[in-house]
Amino acid sequence: MRLIFLGSPEPVVAPLKALLAQAQALGHEVVGVVSQPARPAGRGQGPLDPPVAAYAKSLGITALQPEKASSPEFLAAFARLMPDVAITAAYGQILSEEFLAIPRRATINIHPSLLPKYRGATPVPAALLSGEEETGVTILFTVKKLDAGAIIVQESMPIERDETSGDLTSRLFAASTPLVVAALRHLEDPTFVGTPQKEAAATHCRKIEKQHGAVDWQRSSAEIYNAFRAYEPWPGTFTHLEGRRLSLVDMKHDESAMSGLAPGQAHYEKRLRCLLVGTSDGTVQLFKLKAAGGKVVTAEAFWNGLKNRSHVVFQGGEL
Repeated sequence: MRLIFLGSPEPVVAPLKALLAQAQALGHEVVGVVSQPARPAGRGQGPLDPPVAAYAKSLGITALQPEKASSPEFLAAFARLMPDVAITAAYGQILSEEFLAIPRRATINIHPSLLPKYRGATPVPAALLSGEEETGVTILFTVKKLDAGAIIVQESMPIERDETSGDLTSRLFAASTPLVVAALRHLEDPTFVGTPQKEAAATHCRKIEKQHGAVDWQRSSAEIYNAFRAYEPWPGTFTHLEGRRLSLVDMKHDESAMSGLAPGQAHYEKRLRCLLVGTSDGTVQLFKLKAAGGKVVTAEAFWNGLKNRSHVVFQGGEL
């Protein structure tokens, strides 16, 4: 079959690489890649291709980068590649019915959750925010309704205790290749239609905004730590001290730690070399922080730099 891969960010380069390495042995051919357009980046604000497009171009693979995947010009160029299967992975645009009608066999999606749980664009942060201990990868048929197509193949995977969104996203996409290969084998059977999702069990992810990274110290230690993991690398988590914004760079959570600190109240724990910050039910441990416009510093350096250490209380906001 003639395959086209649609994706943009760094984590989905891994399944593209693996697919390119295995396609010929499977009897398939990757005939093109679709990715987001180049965007201004860096100090010079020169146009920079997303990682998937940059990787494809380095290999001489046709790369289409439309501003809108619904434009007639793009759809015509896409159709000229005569795809049998389009494989999407964090592409970043909604696909129209006109697009879905072009691949001869199907458009399929690599989704980093155990659908029907966590439909939408932020399944990995959503799983971490909820304190899930397990997630997985689903390969499904793409239909007009978001992440609602029949499941082709699915595999569950444990979530590590200190794993962040960035770590987990990369691991899930890296682990998706055998599932994509299995899905392609299923698609070789023209009668295969997959397993319908249970609509009653569907949940949806919320859109993540920058302000969601503000820590609410009135929450539990587990909720605050889960938010820290969910929002790393973006939008990160932050708090305020005397009007100064502080990004929290390295946090840990000890479920047994009880300090008697009020929510947001902090003191330096010399033995652990961290700041202990009070929550509604205990503490979290801060090892590194970064003031707005400043450098990342250790908890010890931050504490020693404070003029008044007698009553340090961080101010937060909603998670």
